[in-house]
Amino acid sequence: MKTQLKIGCSIACAVFLVACANNGDPYSQTTPFPQSYTQSTAYDSAPQRISSAQLQSLVSPIALYPDSLLSLMLLASTYPLEVAEAYNWRRGNSGLSGSALQNALKAQSWNDSVKSLISFPQAFNMMGSQLQWTQNLGNAYKLQAADTMQAVQVLRKRATQAGTLKSNQQMTVSVDASSNILILPANAQVVYVPSYNPTVVYGAWPYPEYPPYPAYNPAWGAMSFGLGLAVGESFWSTPSWSNGTINVNNTNASTRSSRGVIGPSSIQNQQRLLSDWKNNATPQDRQDVKSAGQKANTAFQKDATPQERAQANQLNQEARNDQQRDRANPNNDREAAQENMMRDQARNDRFADSRYGSRGGFGGGHMGGFRR
Repeated sequence: MKTQLKIGCSIACAVFLVACANNGDPYSQTTPFPQSYTQSTAYDSAPQRISSAQLQSLVSPIALYPDSLLSLMLLASTYPLEVAEAYNWRRGNSGLSGSALQNALKAQSWNDSVKSLISFPQAFNMMGSQLQWTQNLGNAYKLQAADTMQAVQVLRKRATQAGTLKSNQQMTVSVDASSNILILPANAQVVYVPSYNPTVVYGAWPYPEYPPYPAYNPAWGAMSFGLGLAVGESFWSTPSWSNGTINVNNTNASTRSSRGVIGPSSIQNQQRLLSDWKNNATPQDRQDVKSAGQKANTAFQKDATPQERAQANQLNQEARNDQQRDRANPNNDREAAQENMMRDQARNDRFADSRYGSRGGFGGGHMGGFRR
């Protein structure tokens, strides 16, 4: 089932990869992440890892954000396609605000982390306009959760030593029993998102081969703050610094269907999600999926560019190779990474590309078992 789903979603995934490739990622020219890491299209005997220096570079634009906001961004980054769709939707609905915006968001099926970030434009726009960075950040959290959290702590300690991270009217900086640096809003009801240039706020950057990822505005200097934003119900998660997980701390979270934290490389959780579609889909659901898939495939065969066809063929071949490797040498780490990739691919049907079908697209929002 795993390989079949990968093949079924691969064409739509190719469309997203083309979009990322055409987005213009200056960082890819100066600080090369392994291709299998940045695109998540191939897995060998174990998931691809990157170094501590690369992780620090990756999280440098957001390591000094308040803990809850940072945890939302890490969680949302594991849904890069939903971030892309929400970003496009927000630009087309820029006039919505307040209760009208919140009511409109209720009709969307994005993960709650993505919805919550829309209340913080600086953080949300950074992710939506830098999709390659968002995808890399999501891969880092899924495959190296504890290492990613540790990279944040290293940078916070560096900023503290440089004298740029300290308590003020906007935020409270403290240290827990394990020497982790915590950043909380000074007022629990209002959050100030800091603006800073990583090349300034951390002092001398120690990794010239891995400079801070340019997701920030280079005109920013040391830390400054804009207008405060009401927290409301947006802050419902906090990072667990010891093991890299994200804790849901809103007592009403059980009533929100899309708040479940997937957890990095958790094959048991992925298998549970995959079985949801199999166990709960109605005959009409299955027919709708089949029709939508046939329609989207027909449109792809008619309109796809040579580059998109080549990428789709590559993904299909990799799916067949993965199936052969799994049969010959079962490996839980590799399968967990594959499951995480499938979760990303399962949402490609909701990525805005009208050439290959409407919002139904591949699986009508149900492919891969992620029926919500």
